[in-house]
Amino acid sequence: MERRVVLQALAASMVTGMVPGPVFAAAQKLEKKGTGMIIVTVEVEFEDNQIQQKIGAVQEMDAATAEETGCISYKSSLDATNPNILRIYEMWESMDALIPHFKTPHMAKFQKELSSLKSKGMSAKVYEVSKELPFPN
Repeated sequence: MERRVVLQALAASMVTGMVPGPVFAAAQKLEKKGTGMIIVTVEVEFEDNQIQQKIGAVQEMDAATAEETGCISYKSSLDATNPNILRIYEMWESMDALIPHFKTPHMAKFQKELSSLKSKGMSAKVYEVSKELPFPN
């Protein structure tokens, strides 16, 4: 499997809870290219304010993931104009730090909590960052 496809499937699994065996196996075999920081962005639109009922699970996931080795930042938020949209923004030290995240107990609990929700759509992306640039003023 192509590296990008594998990483996007892993990111998508964070909310859906479905990591096909071949995807996880492929992720474990990925060549760890570079030493760049990894950024993951996930956006899911749920039906009928369903995510509001699971805000506690989202908060627990944020807190537990932030304690993981190699996690620089893990933040979730609801969209200001559409409260049915959940966004997750993650920063990891490396791919080696991110991959074990998908098999943590709190990930399994989060996926179970959200498994009953219906989504209208989802986008998940993984980026490898080579360096941070100064903010242009």
